[in-house]
Amino acid sequence: MRLPFTCMKCTFGEDANSHPPYPKYVELRDDGRYEFTCEKGHTTVTVLQEQKFEVLFDLGAYAVLDGYYREAVASFTSSLERFNEFFIKACLFEDGLEESLITESWKKVSSQSERQLGAFIFLYLKCFSESPSLLRQKQIQFRNEVIHKGKIPSREEAVKYGQEVLDTIRPILRRVKADLPSGVEKTVLHHLMNSRKADESQPVGTMSIATIVSLNDGTGKEPTLEEALSEKRWWRDRW
Repeated sequence: MRLPFTCMKCTFGEDANSHPPYPKYVELRDDGRYEFTCEKGHTTVTVLQEQKFEVLFDLGAYAVLDGYYREAVASFTSSLERFNEFFIKACLFEDGLEESLITESWKKVSSQSERQLGAFIFLYLKCFSESPSLLRQKQIQFRNEVIHKGKIPSREEAVKYGQEVLDTIRPILRRVKADLPSGVEKTVLHHLMNSRKADESQPVGTMSIATIVSLNDGTGKEPTLEEALSEKRWWRDRW
C-alpha cells in the first residue's frame, strides 16, 4: 500500500506548472508523517489525517488482494484493537480529561490487549448504558489460531473474518461520531499534533485518503468487504 503525494510548491507556488506534477508514491509510515523532495528540490511535509485503525483495515484489504491471507487477518485484528484505543481516547476527551493524563495512563496498558479490551467494554457501558457488540467467540478462536498457532487461512476465511471486524467497528463508529463529537475531534487533533516534529520549522500540510473504515466518509455508503476489495483492485490497477 502506497500513498500519492504531489509537491505543493510545484502545484500552487510561484513557479507552479500549468499541469499538476505527477504524484510521487511513498510507503506507509507508522508515525503518519511524510516528507519528500521533488525533482526541483522542494521539500514537502504532510501528515496523514486517517487514524491507525483506518489505515490498518485497508492494509488487511490489500493483503487479501495480494494473496497474503494470514497477514490480512493480522491487520484486521490490529485495526479492531486500534479502534478500541480510539474509542477509549475519544470517550475520555469527551469527558474533558487532559491529554497528558490520557497519554500517561495509556502507557500502562499499551502492551496488554486484554486490558485495553476491558477498558473499552466498561467505557462503552459508561457512555451508552449498554454492553458493546464484540467479535463472536468463533471468530476469536479463529483469530487466535491464525495469530498464535500458525494456522494458514483461506481467502474465504480471511474475508469472512474481515467482514465481521467491519460489522463490529461500523455501528460503534457511527455512534461515536454522533454522540462524542468533541472527543472525536480532540483525538484526531491529538494524532495530527503527535505526527509533527516538535521542532518543525516549515509548513506542514495534512492529507486525507479514502479508506474502507472511515471517520471522514459522509456518504452513508457501507460496502461489504468484497465490494470494497473490487474497488481497491480497480484503483490499484490504474496506479
